[in-house]
Amino acid sequence: MEVNVKEIVAGFIQHARLSGVGELESNFLEELVAGFDTNSKEARRAMRKLLAHDNHRFFCSACRILKSGVETAGREYLMKLLLEGDLLLVCLANPALFSLETALDLAKLFVRLDPLLDFRLMQLIFRGDRTETGEVDAEQAMRVLELVAALPRHNRILPLLLKLLRFPNPVLRSRAVLLFCQVSKNTQWVEQRLSDENREVRASAVEGLWGVNTPGARAILREAACDLHYRVMANALVGLSLLDGTSAPLEEMVRHPASPFRAAAALSMGRTLDELFVPLLNSMVKDVNAEVRSAVLRSLVAIRRKAAQPPVPEASASPVEAGSRRHPEAFIEKTDRGPE
Repeated sequence: MEVNVKEIVAGFIQHARLSGVGELESNFLEELVAGFDTNSKEARRAMRKLLAHDNHRFFCSACRILKSGVETAGREYLMKLLLEGDLLLVCLANPALFSLETALDLAKLFVRLDPLLDFRLMQLIFRGDRTETGEVDAEQAMRVLELVAALPRHNRILPLLLKLLRFPNPVLRSRAVLLFCQVSKNTQWVEQRLSDENREVRASAVEGLWGVNTPGARAILREAACDLHYRVMANALVGLSLLDGTSAPLEEMVRHPASPFRAAAALSMGRTLDELFVPLLNSMVKDVNAEVRSAVLRSLVAIRRKAAQPPVPEASASPVEAGSRRHPEAFIEKTDRGPE
């Protein structure tokens, strides 16, 4: 499929949230674009200086200018600057500029232009001096992981995911573990994570095995189903259900006397976006606990929304991967991974 560069850039321009830049910056850049033909050398120099000074403001100002108007040499050069370096990449990973749903759609277009997009996005996390002291921009890193999870999966990102595991942020570690397991399919590595004291890491490692139908994966899922924490248990039982094509392994958990277990089961079923679990979720809609009912309704809505979408052809994807790529990331973000 031929890559239409202008179409991809136009997607960034049309969907960016531009409230973070003042009229002064936009007006100055607009004057440079308008006077480009008069002194193109000076205009180029000034535009590049603006870009180097504050790429966020430059991007927003450029988008305002390029949203309308006829093509001119100045506008063509401005478009060229947007494509240079990693400006679009940095903006894609900025939650202030794009909603998650929009960023996911743009990433799927952008990867046609840049096949190494997943690796280059991961590299953004480790820029700057703060990484040397064990700090990262958690908001940007989370957005990057959400985007990378939506792209075709390659082993080249595994070393960077392992590097991210050395940082103390438990939420980032959990998401990095999930993506590592989904990409690597390394059951031995998953088994080692089951001894991690962080329940989120254990739960994510188990979720990473969803759709992996091997004797080793089944053994790990059965072992994790005995974990004392409900999130880990729920993810393990959902994994077994997906492999067997039946929700039977979860039937006991959804009747558990403790509400956190029932809510965790509902949320895990919802994250699969698989209609297999609709009958069991329907049986829970009148649960006596409000938190459980909320989890059930959110899961049912997510599954039905997915079912209403046109199918996305992915010949090489497993059923779980094909469903997940259209996309549970926004759903996961809203559910905050379940009850404490």
